[in-house]
Amino acid sequence: MIFDNVPWKPFTNPEFPFWVLVIHWGSVLFASVSFIYGYLAHWNKTPQIMTIAYGLMALVCIIETFGYMTSKTKYIAMGAEFMAYIIILFLLFKSSYFINHFGN
Repeated sequence: MIFDNVPWKPFTNPEFPFWVLVIHWGSVLFASVSFIYGYLAHWNKTPQIMTIAYGLMALVCIIETFGYMTSKTKYIAMGAEFMAYIIILFLLFKSSYFINHFGN
């Protein structure tokens, strides 16, 4: 995002405007830091925070999919992303491991 030209394949979609990328990577960073902190600290609010984080990421995905993506498989990709969020949240809230880990 900082440099226009890098010697490796870029990780961002060139179809997205800069402001979308800032929100995209900001929401990913928020989710990542929240989960790592919550897991290491055994924070009991981690599943709820991850619900908010995945909600933000889903909102960004909707903006990207309907506003900027041109791929023929964009709706399949969005559906797969949403399914991943649902499965992860299901595990966070219903798995005995995570229930015990976070002390819910």
